Amino acid sequence: MSTTSEPAASPTAGTRRRLDHIDAMRPVKQAAVISTHALIFFAPLATSTTVVGLIMLTRFSRDAFLFVSACMLTYSYRNTPKVAALPYAKRRFMSVGVPYLTWTLIYFVYTSLTARSAFPYYAVNTAHLLSWSGLRVLVHLTATGYYHLYYLLVIGEFYVLFPAMLRFIRKHPTWHYRMLLAALVWQVLFGAWVSSRHSFLNISGLLQTRLIFSYVIYIVGGVIVALHLDEVHQWIVQHVALIIGTTIASMAVTELLTYVGATHDLPTYLRTGVYVFAPLIIPYNIGAILCVYLLGVFLTAPARRARIRAMVQSGSDNSYGVYLSQMVWIPALVRLRHASGLNVPWQLAAPLALIIVYSVGFVFTALMARTWLAKGVTGRSRATWASLAPRRRLPAEVERGDAADGPMDVVEP
Repeated sequence: MSTTSEPAASPTAGTRRRLDHIDAMRPVKQAAVISTHALIFFAPLATSTTVVGLIMLTRFSRDAFLFVSACMLTYSYRNTPKVAALPYAKRRFMSVGVPYLTWTLIYFVYTSLTARSAFPYYAVNTAHLLSWSGLRVLVHLTATGYYHLYYLLVIGEFYVLFPAMLRFIRKHPTWHYRMLLAALVWQVLFGAWVSSRHSFLNISGLLQTRLIFSYVIYIVGGVIVALHLDEVHQWIVQHVALIIGTTIASMAVTELLTYVGATHDLPTYLRTGVYVFAPLIIPYNIGAILCVYLLGVFLTAPARRARIRAMVQSGSDNSYGVYLSQMVWIPALVRLRHASGLNVPWQLAAPLALIIVYSVGFVFTALMARTWLAKGVTGRSRATWASLAPRRRLPAEVERGDAADGPMDVVEP
């Protein structure tokens, strides 16, 4: 990797530079997240090795989320000599903190609803909402992150460390390879440690997923890749066959070990499946991230029709809201299935849930993003109603703004 260029003067405040192929990764990543949750809620997780194996393949979305978020934040500050603390903190809080607090409150109310036999199948439990026990639940949800919202807690931890991390990494450009290697070694050792049944210091699964130290290779890798993005991009597009082939091979190995591990007691370093940080899952996760990157390059290539690229951009703009709201729609679908008595095989129910949840979340986000609730509910700046339909955009429009906000935005400080 070559050393980074000398920092240039900061661009005009408020300008936004969009990397279309990175943006195109968002809807694909969100589809993988929803697939994971659809399998958990609609498939026999406890008894099916196949389901465990499928979830293992979709779980890369968490690491992709963190990698791309780190990469894009670093890219936005790549030519800035110093991170201005107050503007930085304000922007990060508005992009992640406000949606996190908003949806923590929404899910607190949502999970406090009581089931009813008739439509709409839920009733508000006011007594619980206004009680001291309800307040304790709300505080707990805020501190630990409801279900999928813990992603934002990890991103928040990264935001706190980012200025010092960026300063250190930029100060030592010749160490970048060694930093990546050290991060990979840590990720392997950490994964083996938490996957061991006889670890001398056990960390609960809840805590594992909420610590930034559980994702070191993806976060450090994202920062370093951003400082060498042109070089990395060229390498990726020149090694398509190698990346796809390696990803498929690593997927096959991890799936095989998942099936073997269901009936045999494997050594720690060979465990996969339910061991979310297992060392042997790392190659597949990295390969899957690169494959989604290549898909983004394909979807946004100049050869694609303008309407298709506009639809991809619309999917990117709404993906943050789809992610935030998905756990409203999935439990609602489960409740509807139980109330209607439908007995749909999980092989059909899970894909249908993916399509329905993504579609409902997309429409919900697109509409809410055009109201005064946009920032808190969708994580986006308020958009105009005229922009609701995908349309061809002029390059100047893309350069000046109309970009999605959130952890994966590319915003010049």
